[in-house]
Amino acid sequence: MQTLRHPFFLLCFFLFLLNQVLELSGIFLWPLHTHLDDLLCLPLALTVVLAAERWYFKRPGFVLPVSYILSAFAVFAVVFELLLPLFFTRYTADALDVQAYAAGGLAFYLILNKPLP
Repeated sequence: MQTLRHPFFLLCFFLFLLNQVLELSGIFLWPLHTHLDDLLCLPLALTVVLAAERWYFKRPGFVLPVSYILSAFAVFAVVFELLLPLFFTRYTADALDVQAYAAGGLAFYLILNKPLP
């Protein structure tokens, strides 16, 4: 699983875990607490999807089409920033989170979504 060993993916995964440990310890650092998970979710989720596609279809050169990345961005933004805040007070809509999703999707596209040699 060379895809899941990419240094940028591992960095995102480590930062996500660190942020979760801080939050579980009661340490909430702005902007990490409010936006880091949103920034990291698309690189993490899409890399797992990319790795699964490459493994299942045995195509190491496969890259996710831009339409997949844009669709994932749209789903995360609509569900977490539009729908969930309408039905649950625990969730709040935040335009900065949408920007974080976009930045994460762009980072995935530019850094992680490359064919393997």
